[in-house]
Amino acid sequence: MDKLNQARVMTLKSLPQFTRDFVVSSFPAEVAGVMHSSKYTIFPGFCDVHVHFREPGFSYKETILTGSLAAARGGYTAVCTMPNLDPVPDCPKNLREQLDIIDSDAVINVYPYGSITAGQRGETLSDMEGMADFVIGFSDDGKGVQDPEIMRQAMLKAKALGKMIAAHCEDSSLLNGGYIHDGHYAKKHGHKGISSESEWKQVERDLVIAKETGCAYHVCHVSCKESVDLIRKAKADGVDVTCETAPHYIVLDDNDLK
Repeated sequence: MDKLNQARVMTLKSLPQFTRDFVVSSFPAEVAGVMHSSKYTIFPGFCDVHVHFREPGFSYKETILTGSLAAARGGYTAVCTMPNLDPVPDCPKNLREQLDIIDSDAVINVYPYGSITAGQRGETLSDMEGMADFVIGFSDDGKGVQDPEIMRQAMLKAKALGKMIAAHCEDSSLLNGGYIHDGHYAKKHGHKGISSESEWKQVERDLVIAKETGCAYHVCHVSCKESVDLIRKAKADGVDVTCETAPHYIVLDDNDLK
């Protein structure tokens, strides 16, 4: 051993202090030196539950190798990859193509999502049973599942398989060709806006179904306060719901549009 690194370690048990000092009781006599890193904190590896490693099908944007290398560099040891790929992982055969690349190229743990619907078209369920042992859950990320009965069937199936549904919540009937938030900037400058309702109305619908079915339900990239309020209320009511957001939803608003 060339060097012993002394630092502080982040542990959940150390809350609310967040850090814990520890002492290595013994180490090999051949240690050549000690690196004092007391100003740093060692965290467990992070996990990102929503990434786009665009392989197979869109490797000009990202590959499993480049994506996992970037994740590892940022401290992530596990990621969950979304299924907007070509072919869409909607059956074991299509999923196998992605799994083979993961096996050969990934430098961290990569857990794929299978799609909720065949081809992510929102019409019929994918082969959820056939993929269940190889995926973290099911999502049609990039597209909202428009038909509530399809979503109900998906949640019933996911519940039976012990998997979660991760939903891209977007009611297509409320988009109206919009491309930015339907806020004061869009109204002032004559842009077609996307209302917050297009997200939270589908969150509201899905939370009712999640409560009825008992399915674990995850809301992707929450962008509006109404969705947060609905999720908080549902969680307090015992619904098995989690959510995520993205940095730009937190640090940017209409005032940053130009």
